[in-house]
Formats: sequence, C-alpha cells, structure tokens
Amino acid sequence: MPERKTIRPITLRRVIEVCSLAVKSKALDTEAVSKRLNLSISRAKEILREVERMKLLTYLDDTYVPNSNTPDFLDDLENKQWNRVHEYFKENYSFYNTFIRLLTDHLNRNEGLSLDALKEESRIRKLSLNETAIEVLTDWCDRLGVVQRHLYSKRVYLVKSEGTDSVTFKDGLRRCYRELTRSYSKKGVFVKIPIIREDTCEQLKITRKVFDTMLRQTFLENIGIIELSGAPIITLAKKSPLSVREIKLEDKQTLLSPKFELARDREGLLVGQKAYYYLAMHEDI
Repeated sequence: MPERKTIRPITLRRVIEVCSLAVKSKALDTEAVSKRLNLSISRAKEILREVERMKLLTYLDDTYVPNSNTPDFLDDLENKQWNRVHEYFKENYSFYNTFIRLLTDHLNRNEGLSLDALKEESRIRKLSLNETAIEVLTDWCDRLGVVQRHLYSKRVYLVKSEGTDSVTFKDGLRRCYRELTRSYSKKGVFVKIPIIREDTCEQLKITRKVFDTMLRQTFLENIGIIELSGAPIITLAKKSPLSVREIKLEDKQTLLSPKFELARDREGLLVGQKAYYYLAMHEDI
C-alpha cells in the first residue's frame, strides 16, 4: 500500500492511549482497539496506522506491537518531560517536523499567525500540511507547551526555548502597555493583566509562566511606577475566546486515559498572598 500523503486526524490523547494499551497487551489489532476505546473498526485502523507512522508501533504478523520507542515515550510522558516528547515527534513524525519548521520561520515576527495564514502559507509552499494537519498539530503543540495561541486574537506562535532577559522583557511589556493605552491621553491607565500577558508573550515568544515570574519581579523592583489592582472574584472580564490546554497525568495509571484539561478563566497575577487583575504604569520602567 502506498504511503498516505496526508495526516490521519488523531488526538494526542489517542496516541497515548494506544501506546499504553500496546505496552500492557504486548500486541494490538483493530478489534482490540475498537473494543477497548469504543471506536469503529475503521477508526481504530486509522489510529493504529498513524501511530505506526510515528514509529511508536511496529506492524508484525497482522498485529501492532510496541517497539523500543514505545516505553520510552510513555516514560517521558509520565515524568512530564514535554520537551523530550516534542523532540521525539520532531525526529520521527514528518508532519510534526514540517509544522515546527513552518512556525520557526516566523519566530522573529512580533505577531503569530492565524490558522488561516498557516494554511495559506502551507499551500503556497506546497507543504504536507492541510487544514486538518494544522488544527491537529496546533492542539498537540499547545498541550506540550511548544506553541501558544493568543487567547484573544487566536494567533499561533512558537515559544522560544531560551526565554528572555529582564531588559527585553521590560521593553516588551512597555511596548504592549503603550499599545493598549494609546487612545488615552493620561498616564496610569489600568489594563487587564490577562490581555497584556497574551500580547507580551506573543511579541517575546515566552510562556505565560515566564511572563508571570518576570512581571512579579519587575513589579517588586518598580513599586510606585507600576501599580497593580485587584478585581472582583466573579467577573466576565476573566473569560477569553480560547482556553489554555493542558495534559494532566497524576500517576502511571492515568497514561491509559489521560486528562486533557481546558481552562477558560483567565487569571491575573499572584504576588505573595495578594491576587491582582489590573496593571498601570505611571512612568517608563
């Protein structure tokens, strides 16, 4: 059978479940996967073939068996070594590698790319990424912490592995604050921390966790220049169009059925025991 040129749609959760089943059962066929995961025979076959393409299963005597990659892959997941999982897919799964290379080409842009822009560039460059591939791989990479999607604009960008320094962070924070307050004539206008977080992370290609750590430090170094304010516990302002996607693996047993969580309530910033939701700059930092 000729090699399929497009991705078979499969969630990262299904990849984990099939690999976990394969290690426990020693060998899998479509009927076993169909029954255990409550899938149709045709869907089970699709998933097994795609996981085989990732080199996480080997087809042998009409069954799919785990190979040396499979337990290592599951160990990395169990130990939350997301970057090792990312590197594995980059080296062994052509669609994933192509997607990462596409985003890498835009690493120095201030803005990320919309899904439509990614689809169009893939078409122009004749890459093996159709609409389904881009949507599937965006979800994978988002959960692995490799990419982030701006929760308000929905643009996608690759996160820089090396983070950023304090000077670059302050410059980026200041630029984003000025952009958010440019329609106001006075200084010290309050902006929502969740929104300036998304804008700054996108410009600097840093994670939300890095942003919070650096903003907390910048605030403590500039008390009086930067002002933080709280918000009511319940407020519609905390909702965003998109949700943060995470993988939750509490113990080895959950590898068979991992939890993929969505969090739509956007948090502010915790400093000590106090939670803040708004930020204002009274002078340049």
